[in-house]
Amino acid sequence: MLEDKDVRQAFSQLLEQQAEIGLAKIISIWFFEPPNIFDPNARKSPRPEFVMALAYIALMAAVCAAFNLP
Repeated sequence: MLEDKDVRQAFSQLLEQQAEIGLAKIISIWFFEPPNIFDPNARKSPRPEFVMALAYIALMAAVCAAFNLP
């Protein structure tokens, strides 16, 4: 029969085997596409949605600055 202590120990061992995922990794997953696993020199490229959102924000900032500056 399994006891509570045994279950906790097995669960903690399972968690220790998992890779550490932090805030930087989560943000990287949101904003960048994964690199090509077959290309050893591949780099992560930004997701097109992220680039379009930044371009839209930059355009709106430029329009606001153009209309509000004398």
